[in-house]
Amino acid sequence: MTNITPNNTPYPAYRSSEKGSFAWDSTVRRWPIILEKSMADMRDTVAKSQSQQVQAEGTAIIAGIQALMDEIAADQPLRLLKDDEEDTAVWNRHIQEYFQGLTWFSATWLFCECYLYRRVRELFSLSAHWKEFDIFENQKVETFRGSQASVFELARKMPAMIEPLPIEKQEIIYQELLHVCLWGNATDLSLLTNMTEEDIKRLQAIEAEHLAEQKKHIVVDDTDALWDKLAHLNQGRVDFVLDNSGFELFVDFVLADWMLQTNKAAKVVFNAKTIPWFVSDVMPKDVPDIFARCKDPNFFPKKPTPEDQEALVKLVERWQSYVTEGRLEVQAHDFWCYGLPYRFMRQEAPDLFDDLKKSDLVIFKGDLNFRKLVSCCDWPVTTPFKEAIGEDLAANFTSIVSLRTNKADTIVGLKEGVKEELEKTVSPNEWRCSGKYAVVEFSK
Repeated sequence: MTNITPNNTPYPAYRSSEKGSFAWDSTVRRWPIILEKSMADMRDTVAKSQSQQVQAEGTAIIAGIQALMDEIAADQPLRLLKDDEEDTAVWNRHIQEYFQGLTWFSATWLFCECYLYRRVRELFSLSAHWKEFDIFENQKVETFRGSQASVFELARKMPAMIEPLPIEKQEIIYQELLHVCLWGNATDLSLLTNMTEEDIKRLQAIEAEHLAEQKKHIVVDDTDALWDKLAHLNQGRVDFVLDNSGFELFVDFVLADWMLQTNKAAKVVFNAKTIPWFVSDVMPKDVPDIFARCKDPNFFPKKPTPEDQEALVKLVERWQSYVTEGRLEVQAHDFWCYGLPYRFMRQEAPDLFDDLKKSDLVIFKGDLNFRKLVSCCDWPVTTPFKEAIGEDLAANFTSIVSLRTNKADTIVGLKEGVKEELEKTVSPNEWRCSGKYAVVEFSK
């Protein structure tokens, strides 16, 4: 596979020019919904301002979002960015070098979707009063409010999960927490603190049955290989390349907490986005924000019991101590908000590449990270994950795992016959794009 570029991927890239495709549907239907919601939130925010200058700029930004929608609908060529952010020159180089003269529909869907969010950011960057505004903040907050029951359940169960336990119990907890991080919702987590050997066997049988139903929807499942890595990891470094804020960030903290408390990790690094990104992605500011919301007894819609609030506050204070002590670090890099596949990391962000080489395990969360890992193209579905991520990452990173619910066409790593068996009962769009199916893909 020679001469690979962001616009010349190893296999044909998904593009919105194919009418009726998922990329096309996303461009003509999903993007306008996202932008309309953003404009509605902006109108509410503008209306609350007492400053005429702030209101005028906010109104101009709303008009700019509408003009962006019209530009996409008209399939205009991708233009250079006009602001002066730190990443502007890099973005413009990428456009000129790889996508010159291409349009919203003819350039790769991956690049255009990333470019969409960067263009939204441009509207705020060019303003005087809205530069630091997160247009997606309200959506992040409201989504987290709706996770109250799961948040408090995890807070109550966490003390039992981080006690010194034999390896058999640790594996049960690992299986549960991995599924929480994969699917983004809490499972039963009914873990006892002083199990006998018979208790362990019984719970393993219950959990095997409980997890079996979820596992039917994991079309590539390397959870055992990942456990083998974690079971032998001692005082290592683990990196999370984060996806969504809110409850997903909360459970990322839960998994990181478990790794630190069980001494599998001595340090955890959270890699966040530098700008408001794909509506709900984590920015560094979202970390102290989620701490503050968890400690606020009035944040969630239903007032918690004193016991629940005490458990949550104790949990969050431990997380805050990790940050203060440097055991958990939150960092951001412009590369995560470029429109390029991750096989170009060494070329475009050598500092980030060299830093991640030091990690014992890099966990990539979510659909977009998976798309970027495998270049968002139409691979043969049985292509090994290690091949699809490219030689640079496969050869230089100690271990990589992708936890992803399938929300786009691209897929690799399936065993022979799995695709055919799935499509006896569900459509390709259902198992590839609906979010009802998932992958846990591991490379070391």
